[in-house]
Amino acid sequence: MRKFYLINLIIALGFIFGCEKNPEEVESKEFTWNFSTPEAQGMNHEILDSAFVQAKITGFIDGLLVIRNGSIVAEKYYNDYDAFTPHNIMSVSKSFLSAITGLALHQGYIDSPDEKMLNYFPEYIYPRMDARKFDITIRHLLTMRMGIRDESEDSYGTYWEIYSSDNWIKKTIESPLEYNPGEKMRYNTFQTHLLSGIITKSTHTSTWDFATASLFKWMKINVDMWEQDPQGYYFGGNSMYFTAREMAVLGFLYFNNGQLNGVQIIPAEWVELTLSPSTNFDHPNQWGAFENYNYAYLWWLGQINDCDLFMGYGHGGQFVIVFPHLDLIVVSIASHEVDPDTATVQEWAIFDIIATYILASIIV
Repeated sequence: MRKFYLINLIIALGFIFGCEKNPEEVESKEFTWNFSTPEAQGMNHEILDSAFVQAKITGFIDGLLVIRNGSIVAEKYYNDYDAFTPHNIMSVSKSFLSAITGLALHQGYIDSPDEKMLNYFPEYIYPRMDARKFDITIRHLLTMRMGIRDESEDSYGTYWEIYSSDNWIKKTIESPLEYNPGEKMRYNTFQTHLLSGIITKSTHTSTWDFATASLFKWMKINVDMWEQDPQGYYFGGNSMYFTAREMAVLGFLYFNNGQLNGVQIIPAEWVELTLSPSTNFDHPNQWGAFENYNYAYLWWLGQINDCDLFMGYGHGGQFVIVFPHLDLIVVSIASHEVDPDTATVQEWAIFDIIATYILASIIV
């Protein structure tokens, strides 16, 4: 009787969830963007055009792309870029890495987000190591809660100290803890570089190859370049090169709860988790027109003009910004080889363009 019940339960579950196809079960189909006019998608073209006039005036914006209701409604490029030229997306790479980590977990290469980081790097355990480092988990890396210094607290001095070392992973693990693991969110890119090392070790292939087979192939995108550390690990959370349209596919994928072309590429549960706040910053907080922000799992959450958003955020103005309630995606690429103060000026200017023109163009 018990066996009969289990068989029927399995059949029932298969019927209920049968409409969700997994990548392993289908052939990869070409994904292409639809094109439409702003008016057809409920946007005022004159106001929207002003966004692109302002983008050109800045001189540092290399491209701006607006997608509404799944269709490209406006797109322009500057400074010798076009729709097919890859760009360094800087820390938007972290949002891609969030998806890649989720797939490594889903496919069983990593057991749990709460697995200990040092399980993967026993070669870097050293005498008299701070005992708290044995408590650092993969979840801490995904939420920037490892406990090491924020890279921005000393004008990226911490960043360049690790970047210029001959072993980024070893140097990161040896970095002193300023907080207990999990205690506070402190932004430091090399926490996410540890994730790339974990993915490489757990899958027994490079992060590039695993990402291509498990994610990029199904998104129909290609990473054109990706920096490596001295040991050959691909830079976890920085220096991927994609076109603006390819960046937009990531936003569209997450907007659709991990589905593309009817295929469940990323588990919906992972999308929900990774777009959930891992911080509870005091409100109101503001970064230009970007307000009421919190950090998720290598994604940013917040608002512009009181409109909820989630965002992949890269130094200097590399953005994939999704406004779920508006069915709106905005992608920008911009000059990235700039100092932190200049990067802030650029990022705030792009937020202003979104607030003043792109959101204002939506016809209520």
